[in-house]
Amino acid sequence: MNAFPGKTEEEIKDIEKKFYAYLSDLFVETLRSFSISKKELAQVVTFKNPEVVNEIFKNNKSAILTLGHKGNYEWMAQAFPFALEHQVGIAYKKVKNPTMEQLFKEARGKYGVDMFTTEETGSFLRKNHDRPFLLTLANDQSAHPEKCYWTKFLNQDTSFHVGTEKVARKMNLPVVFAHVSVPKRGHYEMSFELICLDPSTMPEGSIMEKHAKLLEADILAQPEYWLWSHKRWKHAMPAQYSYGFTNS
Repeated sequence: MNAFPGKTEEEIKDIEKKFYAYLSDLFVETLRSFSISKKELAQVVTFKNPEVVNEIFKNNKSAILTLGHKGNYEWMAQAFPFALEHQVGIAYKKVKNPTMEQLFKEARGKYGVDMFTTEETGSFLRKNHDRPFLLTLANDQSAHPEKCYWTKFLNQDTSFHVGTEKVARKMNLPVVFAHVSVPKRGHYEMSFELICLDPSTMPEGSIMEKHAKLLEADILAQPEYWLWSHKRWKHAMPAQYSYGFTNS
């Protein structure tokens, strides 16, 4: 596997085996998301240092939280209001089936998170412009090869959606990365790391690059808990581009 050039075939097969075992767990846990209680959720999702985000809120500032699909993102999305002091908004990809779309939206937002499709992100920002909020963007899905940020990620040319950095610069919002770890089966821990307080002081592309490096390190630490099944490398980098924003 390209992502693990230093590992033996046996080691890679072991990661693959563990991943599919975890994927089965994740499927069951996702079904449980529809009925899990607040008390149960608080027992399986832990936020290690929410003060990183809450300190930004105290200064009457909003922020962007950038992360990947590692661990049970459904449970962690539901649990954000347990630890964070202001409104959390999460952009997601719309489910094609209208019934399932409604069910997932209600389940994800039942404890106070504001859920909206990626196309509705602008509406969320306009609605909350006069109060602190946390805009949460999962940035590890394959982006359009000509409308993205290109970098080396897990030893492969990889396209990233640009929203994290573009919105941060446009609105001058601090950016925080969410580390996710799995201390034991069925339990998830999130910790926060500040990428920048003032995007205008950062070189172009540095926010995206930092996100990619932090996510890569988290995946390498526990590779079986990242969503390998979502076709991360379905696009090749066009010959006319080099690493950085395509500016398209």
